[in-house]
Amino acid sequence: MLNRRILRVRVLQYLYSYYSLIKFSDKPEQLKPNFIRKLSTSLEEINKYYYKLLSLPIILSDINAEKKEIAKSEKIKKSSSRFNFSKNIAISFLRRNKKLIDNVNRFKIDWNAKTPEIRSWYNFVMDNEITKDYSLLNNPKFKDDFDYLKRLINKILFNNEDINQFFEIENIHWYDDRIIIRSMIKKTIKSLNSSNFNTFAFANLSEDIKDDINFASSLFESIVDHTSEYDEYITKHSKNWKIDRISLMDKSILRMGIGEMVNFSNIPIKVTMNECIDIAKNYSTPKSGLFINGVLDVISLNLQKKGVINKSGKGLIDNK
Repeated sequence: MLNRRILRVRVLQYLYSYYSLIKFSDKPEQLKPNFIRKLSTSLEEINKYYYKLLSLPIILSDINAEKKEIAKSEKIKKSSSRFNFSKNIAISFLRRNKKLIDNVNRFKIDWNAKTPEIRSWYNFVMDNEITKDYSLLNNPKFKDDFDYLKRLINKILFNNEDINQFFEIENIHWYDDRIIIRSMIKKTIKSLNSSNFNTFAFANLSEDIKDDINFASSLFESIVDHTSEYDEYITKHSKNWKIDRISLMDKSILRMGIGEMVNFSNIPIKVTMNECIDIAKNYSTPKSGLFINGVLDVISLNLQKKGVINKSGKGLIDNK
Protein backbone atom coordinates (compact mmCIF):
# COMPACT_ATOMS: atom_id res chain seq x y z
CA MET A 1 0.00 0.00 0.00
CA LEU A 2 1.01 3.59 -0.57
CA ASN A 3 1.86 5.51 2.56
CA ARG A 4 -1.42 6.83 3.97
CA ARG A 5 0.15 10.28 4.37
CA ILE A 6 0.58 10.41 0.60
CA LEU A 7 -3.06 9.45 0.09
CA ARG A 8 -4.34 12.00 2.63
CA VAL A 9 -2.32 14.80 1.06
CA ARG A 10 -3.63 13.87 -2.38
CA VAL A 11 -7.22 13.87 -1.07
CA LEU A 12 -6.61 17.25 0.56
CA GLN A 13 -5.32 18.70 -2.72
CA TYR A 14 -8.44 17.58 -4.54
CA LEU A 15 -10.71 18.79 -1.76
CA TYR A 16 -9.12 22.22 -1.89
CA SER A 17 -9.59 22.38 -5.66
CA TYR A 18 -13.15 21.08 -5.41
CA TYR A 19 -14.21 23.66 -2.84
CA SER A 20 -12.48 26.40 -4.83
CA LEU A 21 -14.47 25.52 -7.96
CA ILE A 22 -17.86 24.43 -6.63
CA LYS A 23 -19.16 27.98 -6.05
CA PHE A 24 -18.40 28.91 -9.67
CA SER A 25 -19.69 25.72 -11.29
CA ASP A 26 -22.80 25.68 -13.48
CA LYS A 27 -23.06 21.91 -13.03
CA PRO A 28 -21.97 21.17 -9.44
CA GLU A 29 -23.43 17.66 -9.58
CA GLN A 30 -20.80 16.71 -12.16
CA LEU A 31 -17.86 17.97 -10.15
CA LYS A 32 -17.72 15.16 -7.61
CA PRO A 33 -17.49 12.21 -10.05
CA ASN A 34 -15.01 14.16 -12.19
CA PHE A 35 -12.80 14.87 -9.19
CA ILE A 36 -12.96 11.28 -7.95
CA ARG A 37 -11.92 10.07 -11.40
CA LYS A 38 -9.03 12.55 -11.54
CA LEU A 39 -7.98 11.61 -8.01
CA SER A 40 -7.87 7.92 -8.93
CA THR A 41 -5.99 8.58 -12.16
CA SER A 42 -3.40 10.73 -10.39
CA LEU A 43 -2.52 7.82 -8.12
CA GLU A 44 -2.42 5.25 -10.91
CA GLU A 45 -0.18 7.47 -13.03
CA ILE A 46 2.64 7.58 -10.47
CA ASN A 47 3.71 4.32 -12.10
CA LYS A 48 3.64 5.96 -15.52
CA TYR A 49 6.16 8.61 -14.49
CA TYR A 50 8.30 6.02 -12.73
CA TYR A 51 8.71 4.12 -16.00
CA LYS A 52 9.02 7.34 -17.99
CA LEU A 53 11.97 8.55 -15.95
CA LEU A 54 13.51 5.08 -15.77
CA SER A 55 13.45 4.82 -19.58
CA LEU A 56 15.02 8.25 -20.11
CA PRO A 57 18.66 7.00 -19.90
CA ILE A 58 17.92 4.70 -22.85
CA ILE A 59 17.00 7.52 -25.22
CA LEU A 60 19.98 9.56 -24.03
CA SER A 61 22.20 6.55 -24.71
CA ASP A 62 20.70 6.36 -28.22
CA ILE A 63 21.81 9.93 -28.91
CA ASN A 64 25.32 9.05 -27.75
CA ALA A 65 25.28 6.09 -30.17
CA GLU A 66 24.12 8.44 -32.92
CA LYS A 67 27.04 10.78 -32.14
CA LYS A 68 29.39 7.80 -32.26
CA GLU A 69 28.26 6.92 -35.80
CA ILE A 70 28.70 10.52 -36.95
CA ALA A 71 32.19 10.61 -35.42
CA LYS A 72 33.29 7.70 -37.63
CA SER A 73 33.17 9.94 -40.71
CA GLU A 74 34.94 12.89 -39.11
CA LYS A 75 38.56 13.60 -39.98
CA ILE A 76 39.53 14.44 -36.41
CA LYS A 77 38.91 11.27 -34.45
CA LYS A 78 37.41 11.47 -30.98
CA SER A 79 38.37 9.21 -28.13
CA SER A 80 36.20 6.09 -28.06
CA SER A 81 35.71 6.57 -24.33
CA ARG A 82 33.57 9.63 -25.13
CA PHE A 83 30.94 7.13 -26.24
CA ASN A 84 30.99 4.97 -23.11
CA PHE A 85 27.40 6.07 -22.55
CA SER A 86 26.21 4.22 -25.68
CA LYS A 87 27.95 1.01 -24.56
CA ASN A 88 26.78 1.09 -20.93
CA ILE A 89 25.92 -2.50 -20.00
CA ALA A 90 23.52 -1.55 -17.21
CA ILE A 91 21.51 0.63 -19.61
CA SER A 92 21.56 -2.24 -22.12
CA PHE A 93 19.94 -4.47 -19.49
CA LEU A 94 17.25 -1.83 -19.01
CA ARG A 95 16.73 -1.57 -22.76
CA ARG A 96 16.08 -5.30 -23.10
CA ASN A 97 13.94 -5.74 -20.01
CA LYS A 98 10.51 -7.09 -20.95
CA LYS A 99 8.69 -5.49 -18.03
CA LEU A 100 10.08 -2.08 -18.87
CA ILE A 101 9.23 -2.54 -22.55
CA ASP A 102 5.69 -3.66 -21.70
CA ASN A 103 5.09 -0.68 -19.42
CA VAL A 104 6.59 1.80 -21.87
CA ASN A 105 4.03 0.50 -24.38
CA ARG A 106 1.23 0.36 -21.82
CA PHE A 107 1.67 3.99 -20.78
CA LYS A 108 2.43 5.09 -24.36
CA ILE A 109 5.76 6.59 -23.36
CA ASP A 110 7.22 8.04 -26.54
CA TRP A 111 10.57 9.70 -25.89
CA ASN A 112 11.83 11.16 -29.16
CA ALA A 113 15.57 11.74 -29.59
CA LYS A 114 14.87 14.46 -32.15
CA THR A 115 12.92 16.78 -29.82
CA PRO A 116 14.66 19.96 -28.57
CA GLU A 117 14.04 19.00 -24.92
CA ILE A 118 15.81 15.65 -25.22
CA ARG A 119 18.74 17.15 -27.14
CA SER A 120 19.10 19.87 -24.51
CA TRP A 121 19.00 17.32 -21.68
CA TYR A 122 21.60 15.22 -23.49
CA ASN A 123 23.95 18.20 -23.72
CA PHE A 124 23.41 18.92 -20.03
CA VAL A 125 24.23 15.30 -19.15
CA MET A 126 27.37 15.27 -21.29
CA ASP A 127 28.60 18.56 -19.74
CA ASN A 128 28.16 17.25 -16.23
CA GLU A 129 31.37 16.39 -14.34
CA ILE A 130 30.03 12.92 -13.49
CA THR A 131 29.66 12.11 -17.20
CA LYS A 132 33.00 13.71 -18.06
CA ASP A 133 34.76 11.51 -15.51
CA TYR A 134 32.95 8.45 -16.84
CA SER A 135 33.89 9.39 -20.42
CA LEU A 136 37.59 9.32 -19.49
CA LEU A 137 37.48 5.64 -18.56
CA ASN A 138 39.01 3.25 -21.06
CA ASN A 139 37.02 0.00 -21.29
CA PRO A 140 34.82 0.61 -18.21
CA LYS A 141 33.88 -2.48 -16.21
CA PHE A 142 30.32 -3.33 -15.26
CA LYS A 143 30.78 -1.70 -11.86
CA ASP A 144 31.69 1.55 -13.63
CA ASP A 145 28.61 1.30 -15.87
CA PHE A 146 26.38 0.48 -12.93
CA ASP A 147 27.73 3.35 -10.82
CA TYR A 148 27.28 5.76 -13.70
CA LEU A 149 23.65 4.74 -14.31
CA LYS A 150 22.93 5.17 -10.61
CA ARG A 151 24.53 8.62 -10.48
CA LEU A 152 23.05 9.65 -13.83
CA ILE A 153 19.52 9.23 -12.50
CA ASN A 154 19.97 10.31 -8.89
CA LYS A 155 22.55 13.07 -9.27
CA ILE A 156 21.96 14.44 -12.77
CA LEU A 157 18.43 13.82 -14.07
CA PHE A 158 16.55 14.37 -10.82
CA ASN A 159 18.46 17.58 -10.18
CA ASN A 160 17.99 19.14 -13.61
CA GLU A 161 15.59 22.10 -13.45
CA ASP A 162 14.49 21.75 -17.08
CA ILE A 163 13.66 18.06 -16.64
CA ASN A 164 11.73 18.74 -13.46
CA GLN A 165 9.88 21.60 -15.15
CA PHE A 166 9.00 19.28 -18.05
CA PHE A 167 7.47 16.76 -15.64
CA GLU A 168 5.72 19.50 -13.65
CA ILE A 169 3.95 20.65 -16.81
CA GLU A 170 2.84 17.10 -17.56
CA ASN A 171 1.96 16.19 -13.99
CA ILE A 172 0.61 18.77 -11.51
CA HIS A 173 1.56 16.39 -8.68
CA TRP A 174 5.20 16.05 -9.74
CA TYR A 175 6.49 17.85 -6.62
CA ASP A 176 5.00 15.11 -4.41
CA ASP A 177 5.28 12.22 -6.86
CA ARG A 178 8.98 12.70 -7.58
CA ILE A 179 9.81 11.77 -3.97
CA ILE A 180 7.95 8.47 -4.38
CA ILE A 181 9.40 7.85 -7.84
CA ARG A 182 12.96 8.62 -6.75
CA SER A 183 12.66 6.08 -3.94
CA MET A 184 11.26 3.47 -6.35
CA ILE A 185 14.07 4.05 -8.85
CA LYS A 186 16.74 3.82 -6.15
CA LYS A 187 15.36 0.39 -5.17
CA THR A 188 15.21 -0.66 -8.82
CA ILE A 189 18.78 0.36 -9.63
CA LYS A 190 20.06 -1.22 -6.42
CA SER A 191 18.45 -4.53 -7.38
CA LEU A 192 20.74 -4.81 -10.42
CA ASN A 193 23.78 -4.96 -8.17
CA SER A 194 23.43 -8.71 -7.67
CA SER A 195 25.16 -11.92 -8.72
CA ASN A 196 23.20 -12.09 -11.98
CA PHE A 197 23.74 -8.52 -13.19
CA ASN A 198 21.11 -9.03 -15.87
CA THR A 199 17.76 -8.33 -14.27
CA PHE A 200 16.03 -5.44 -12.55
CA ALA A 201 13.58 -6.01 -9.70
CA PHE A 202 11.16 -3.24 -10.56
CA ALA A 203 9.73 -1.53 -7.51
CA ASN A 204 6.01 -1.80 -6.87
CA LEU A 205 4.17 1.44 -6.33
CA SER A 206 1.82 -0.43 -4.01
CA GLU A 207 0.98 -3.97 -3.04
CA ASP A 208 -2.68 -3.12 -3.62
CA ILE A 209 -3.18 0.10 -5.58
CA LYS A 210 -6.92 -0.64 -5.90
CA ASP A 211 -7.24 -0.59 -2.12
CA ASP A 212 -5.29 2.68 -1.97
CA ILE A 213 -7.52 4.26 -4.59
CA ASN A 214 -10.62 2.99 -2.80
CA PHE A 215 -9.46 4.56 0.47
CA ALA A 216 -8.70 7.91 -1.15
CA SER A 217 -11.88 7.96 -3.24
CA SER A 218 -14.09 6.91 -0.33
CA LEU A 219 -12.56 9.54 1.95
CA PHE A 220 -13.01 12.27 -0.66
CA GLU A 221 -16.60 11.27 -1.41
CA SER A 222 -17.64 11.00 2.24
CA ILE A 223 -16.31 14.50 2.95
CA VAL A 224 -18.00 16.08 -0.07
CA ASP A 225 -21.30 14.35 0.73
CA HIS A 226 -21.29 15.55 4.36
CA THR A 227 -19.67 18.96 4.06
CA SER A 228 -22.62 20.84 5.60
CA GLU A 229 -22.79 18.41 8.51
CA TYR A 230 -19.04 18.63 9.18
CA ASP A 231 -19.14 22.42 8.94
CA GLU A 232 -21.76 22.48 11.67
CA TYR A 233 -19.38 20.57 13.94
CA ILE A 234 -16.58 22.99 13.08
CA THR A 235 -18.78 26.05 13.71
CA LYS A 236 -19.97 24.70 17.04
CA HIS A 237 -16.55 23.73 18.39
CA SER A 238 -14.16 26.35 17.00
CA LYS A 239 -14.26 28.95 19.76
CA ASN A 240 -14.12 32.58 18.65
CA TRP A 241 -13.85 31.49 15.02
CA LYS A 242 -16.69 31.88 12.55
CA ILE A 243 -16.36 29.33 9.79
CA ASP A 244 -16.09 32.10 7.18
CA ARG A 245 -12.92 33.30 8.89
CA ILE A 246 -11.24 29.92 8.72
CA SER A 247 -8.99 29.54 5.67
CA LEU A 248 -10.11 27.12 2.97
CA MET A 249 -7.03 24.97 3.57
CA ASP A 250 -7.71 24.66 7.31
CA LYS A 251 -11.40 23.97 6.69
CA SER A 252 -10.46 21.26 4.19
CA ILE A 253 -8.09 19.64 6.71
CA LEU A 254 -10.74 19.77 9.44
CA ARG A 255 -13.37 18.27 7.15
CA MET A 256 -10.93 15.55 6.13
CA GLY A 257 -10.13 14.76 9.77
CA ILE A 258 -13.81 14.53 10.71
CA GLY A 259 -14.59 12.43 7.64
CA GLU A 260 -11.84 9.95 8.45
CA MET A 261 -12.78 9.68 12.13
CA VAL A 262 -16.47 9.14 11.33
CA ASN A 263 -16.24 6.84 8.32
CA PHE A 264 -13.13 4.68 8.91
CA SER A 265 -13.67 2.65 12.06
CA ASN A 266 -10.34 0.81 11.66
CA ILE A 267 -8.20 3.97 11.90
CA PRO A 268 -7.44 5.18 15.45
CA ILE A 269 -8.56 8.70 16.30
CA LYS A 270 -5.04 9.51 17.47
CA VAL A 271 -3.61 8.54 14.06
CA THR A 272 -6.12 10.71 12.20
CA MET A 273 -5.47 13.70 14.43
CA ASN A 274 -1.69 13.41 14.26
CA GLU A 275 -1.80 13.11 10.48
CA CYS A 276 -4.04 16.16 10.12
CA ILE A 277 -1.83 18.19 12.47
CA ASP A 278 1.35 17.30 10.56
CA ILE A 279 -0.30 17.99 7.20
CA ALA A 280 -1.50 21.37 8.49
CA LYS A 281 2.03 22.27 9.55
CA ASN A 282 3.35 21.45 6.08
CA TYR A 283 0.55 22.77 3.90
CA SER A 284 -1.00 25.64 5.87
CA THR A 285 0.20 28.37 8.25
CA PRO A 286 2.67 27.88 11.14
CA LYS A 287 -0.18 28.19 13.68
CA SER A 288 -2.56 25.87 11.83
CA GLY A 289 -1.29 22.72 13.56
CA LEU A 290 -2.34 23.96 17.00
CA PHE A 291 -5.68 25.20 15.67
CA ILE A 292 -6.44 21.88 13.91
CA ASN A 293 -5.40 19.95 17.02
CA GLY A 294 -7.68 21.94 19.32
CA VAL A 295 -10.76 21.82 17.10
CA LEU A 296 -10.47 18.14 16.13
CA ASP A 297 -9.86 17.12 19.74
CA VAL A 298 -13.09 18.77 20.94
CA ILE A 299 -15.09 17.47 17.97
CA SER A 300 -13.82 13.90 18.38
CA LEU A 301 -14.72 13.80 22.08
CA ASN A 302 -18.17 15.21 21.38
CA LEU A 303 -18.91 12.83 18.52
CA GLN A 304 -17.74 9.84 20.55
CA LYS A 305 -20.21 10.74 23.30
CA LYS A 306 -22.99 10.99 20.73
CA GLY A 307 -22.01 7.67 19.15
CA VAL A 308 -21.25 9.29 15.79
CA ILE A 309 -17.67 8.04 16.01
CA ASN A 310 -17.46 4.34 16.72
CA LYS A 311 -14.11 2.66 17.11
CA SER A 312 -13.44 -0.84 18.30
CA GLY A 313 -10.34 -2.83 19.05
CA LYS A 314 -7.12 -2.20 20.94
CA GLY A 315 -5.63 1.24 20.33
CA LEU A 316 -8.63 2.53 18.37
CA ILE A 317 -10.65 4.25 21.08
CA ASP A 318 -8.12 6.29 23.07
CA ASN A 319 -7.44 9.76 21.67
CA LYS A 320 -5.66 11.17 24.68
